[in-house]
Amino acid sequence: MTDNKSSASAQESREFDGKTVDYAIEAACKYFEAKPDDLEINILTRGSTGIFGLGGRKAKIQAVLKEFTPPVTEKKPEEENVPLEAEANRHTPEVPESEEDEIKPGKDVPEDLDKHISLAMEITEELLNRAGLAGQVEIKADEEGPYLDISGEDLSLIIGKEGQNLNALEYIVNRILRHKVESRTGIKLEAQGYREKREKSISLLAHRMAKKAQKIGRPVTLQPLGARERRLVHLTLKNVKGIRTHSVGEGIMRKVVINPARSRQRNTNSR
Repeated sequence: MTDNKSSASAQESREFDGKTVDYAIEAACKYFEAKPDDLEINILTRGSTGIFGLGGRKAKIQAVLKEFTPPVTEKKPEEENVPLEAEANRHTPEVPESEEDEIKPGKDVPEDLDKHISLAMEITEELLNRAGLAGQVEIKADEEGPYLDISGEDLSLIIGKEGQNLNALEYIVNRILRHKVESRTGIKLEAQGYREKREKSISLLAHRMAKKAQKIGRPVTLQPLGARERRLVHLTLKNVKGIRTHSVGEGIMRKVVINPARSRQRNTNSR
């Protein structure tokens, strides 16, 4: 009787909340004893976390187990050190890639670039100050143009897990900047070379997973990535022979699927 009741409740949707949508999804995964991919997730409210989690209200989601979800299997030993890897366990529909929130430095360069970057610097410093984070902001430049580099005692907090806080700060800075000036030029935020190291790591991962997809003859799916990093994976593998990439999912759960070209023919023949 207990097992039947548990099975029935697992098929019913439930609401979960948390400080962020990620925390709410984590709570749902623990309740259903499943991975995010095994759940149908509907974001009810994204909540308002303030600046770096200070103040605001909780995020709320509705989740239910997907039908015909295969059992969760343990990682193979060789995969334990690849945190972004998750092999696709079923065919996923292709969704056109749209990276509207991607920062594109150098596009629609404003007439007064110095004033533009200085304003972005003031906004960044103000946000860090209001969040109570110790960070110094400098204007630097690379082949793409000027960007803001952050350093300081609280750098690890400013960067956050896998760069989530830095991405959020960059997003907020650019939203405020675009409200203050007419130009839609994006300003990139760096943190003592973090993004450069992260991009190299993701590029290496993309090539490694592309080789794996070709070897096993099946699609390989990466864990959710931000728009900038998804775009990097697509560009990295764009000219790799026998490999196609596309993105699936929505919002924070959007991820890249690396697909060997011959797998499409195999899937077609198996129907």
